[in-house]
Amino acid sequence: MRLLHIDASPRDERSRSRQVADHYIAALGAQDVTLEVEKLNLWAADLPELGGGMVESRYALIHGQPVDPAHVEAWAEIQRHVDHLLGFDQILISTPMWNFGVPYRLKHYVDVVTQPRMLFDNDATGNVHGRAAGRRAVIVAASAMPMQDEPFASTMDFQLSFLECWLGFIGVTDIHAVRIAPTFGAPEAVDKIMDDAKRQIAAIARAG
Repeated sequence: MRLLHIDASPRDERSRSRQVADHYIAALGAQDVTLEVEKLNLWAADLPELGGGMVESRYALIHGQPVDPAHVEAWAEIQRHVDHLLGFDQILISTPMWNFGVPYRLKHYVDVVTQPRMLFDNDATGNVHGRAAGRRAVIVAASAMPMQDEPFASTMDFQLSFLECWLGFIGVTDIHAVRIAPTFGAPEAVDKIMDDAKRQIAAIARAG
């Protein structure tokens, strides 16, 4: 099994989302000696820009037309990022919540790889086929606020809901998520939340 760990936290070892993600990898590795893990640190990744003519040339892709020669190499680079993502059997995303959503580097990555005729196909009637079908995805979502409770979960969650929507769009149906929330509070309360999250993520690993 090949697993891609997409790490969206810029913090060091204090990152709670990364700690729980590492716990998942360890639990999974204890069951599968053939497990191969690659970490994609989004804060160190060289992601292509999508401004200017890149956006215009994207419409050529949507309509199945040749891309402007000035942007051929840029789109080849994007294709390499897409092929890299699709080269894994399982996707693990660990991320903090920033302003009710995901850090901009994670959004940047999603925008780079989510391209027509690369990560998904669509027809003239609007039907979409995601090319990531058949893969498993696990999301570790940390938040300072109690996002698992109402009214936060229904009105302020643009983190986990966004990632679940994106994964479903690209064809992933086997999606599991663990919240770490709230991460702001008394140390003993946060420690309990971390312990609960690790138990949940270990159970997901065992079930996989």
